[in-house]
Amino acid sequence: MIIGYTRVSTKKQNLESQQEAIKKFGIDKLYEEKASGRNTERPILNEVIDYLRPGDTLVIYDLSRLGRTVHQVMKLIDFFSANNIGFVSLKENMDISTPIGKAMVSIIATFNQMQVEIQNEKVIAGLDNAKRKGIKLGRKVISQEKVSLIQALSKQGYTNKKIAEHLNISIRTVINYKQAYI
Repeated sequence: MIIGYTRVSTKKQNLESQQEAIKKFGIDKLYEEKASGRNTERPILNEVIDYLRPGDTLVIYDLSRLGRTVHQVMKLIDFFSANNIGFVSLKENMDISTPIGKAMVSIIATFNQMQVEIQNEKVIAGLDNAKRKGIKLGRKVISQEKVSLIQALSKQGYTNKKIAEHLNISIRTVINYKQAYI
C-alpha cells in the first residue's frame, strides 16, 4: 500500500500543493496534519506509523515534512528500514534502500535542522534588539477593572465572544483572564 503524508506547521497554512504532488504519485491513502515539525508528538504522524506495514511505502513532499531535526528524521528512517517500509520524498527524489540514499537523507536532514537553528537565532536577535530599543514584548496588560468585568460578565452567562466585543479585546484575552482567575 502507498501512503501519503502531508504536513504544514500552522492551521492557517495550506496543504494543497503537497497534496497535489503526492496524489500524482499514486497513493492509496492520504494523511494530513497541521502541526510544527519541531513537535515530536504529532498525532497524525504517529497514526501513519502505526498504520504502515512491511511492504508499504510512505510518500511525502519533502524531507522537512517528516521532521526538523536530524535525530527525528533518522529515527524514522531507521524504523522504516528495519520494518521493510519504503520511503519516498518527492522533492529530493530519495530511495532509502541504498546506502547513498540513506546518507543523503542524513545530509538533507542536517541542512533542514541548520535552517531551523538559523531561524531561531534570527528571532532571538530580533527580540534582543527590540528589548534594547525599549520595546515592550509579550501580552498587553489589561486593567484590573476589565478583568473584573470579564469575571462578572462571564458569571452572568455572556459568551467569550460577547465579552470580547463589549470590552474591545480579543476572545483569547477573555479566555486567558477567565482561566487565570477561576
